[in-house]
Amino acid sequence: MTKSSFNPQQEDILKELINVSFGLSASLIGDMLDNRAKLHIPEISSIDIQYLDDKIIEVLDNDSEFYLTKQRFLGSFNGEVLFVFNNYSAKVFCSLLLKQEISDENDIKSSIMELTNIITSACIGKFCEIIHGETIFKVPSIEKRDISEMDKYDKIEGYDNVIVIKTALDIEKENILGHMFILLNNEMLEQLKCTIDKLEQ
Repeated sequence: MTKSSFNPQQEDILKELINVSFGLSASLIGDMLDNRAKLHIPEISSIDIQYLDDKIIEVLDNDSEFYLTKQRFLGSFNGEVLFVFNNYSAKVFCSLLLKQEISDENDIKSSIMELTNIITSACIGKFCEIIHGETIFKVPSIEKRDISEMDKYDKIEGYDNVIVIKTALDIEKENILGHMFILLNNEMLEQLKCTIDKLEQ
């Protein structure tokens, strides 16, 4: 299931690109929170799209409920970004952003959307930069889901591959764990790999 689409050299370059974009994201998140923020060096793997639900269940460990954001990007580089946060991470981030204890679902969802918008823009922007492509972002969405009802949710179609990126956001000694899934079709994946190969030369 976790067989990588990337060879070790490609994976190293991809990790460095994502790390650079995460550095920019952490700076913007820190400014937003008026606090120091650090995104850990990401763990990267890739899977076939058919294993996406299984991977989401795996990364959530024993959590039954989670927040899922989706955002499509279109243009010469296109695909979709998903983010998964467990209840704890979502509530902690919202509390840090609004500087108070939070229980309101709308506040939690809007806070997570702000967070994922920053990371998605920086990361996909970096990919577009290296392939000299352009993209526009569609309006993102967020919903709370339950692992026990995974079969009831609409399946995502139109993609073949998933780049799985796991990271943690450190703020005030809180460890906010997030999982980013970049969905690409075969053509986009090959374009990205070819560009990464050129960067090696």
